[in-house]
Amino acid sequence: MRVDLITRLRASEPISAIIGDRVYWDKRKVGEGFPAIVLYKISPGRTYTFKGATGLQSARVQFDCMAQEVRDFDPLFKAVRDEMERTVTIGETEFGMSFLDSERDMPTVDVAGIGPVGGVSADFIVWWQST
Repeated sequence: MRVDLITRLRASEPISAIIGDRVYWDKRKVGEGFPAIVLYKISPGRTYTFKGATGLQSARVQFDCMAQEVRDFDPLFKAVRDEMERTVTIGETEFGMSFLDSERDMPTVDVAGIGPVGGVSADFIVWWQST
């Protein structure tokens, strides 16, 4: 799911128009520019019946949409929200509609060689299953 989610976000025209291919899992590459998205899995969301685990998953994924200016990270967050509310199959992952669970401003931090960077951090419940 992780690789297919990164591929999905990079392939989204509205997102890639803002960030190119700067989508990362767990940490941003040093020296890469902004705006960017960094993803983190917060909870696995494995679903069960009385017979055991099912193939359907509902992982909580944190999306940090980061940029130097509000005019960059706000449209990025909205493009991510719109993309994640669609259903689509990418690679070996069938993504159902994701649900925005929380949204918060990120504190501004100074990034060496770049300057102040802030953004929107949002948690989505990402419904998915392997195809």
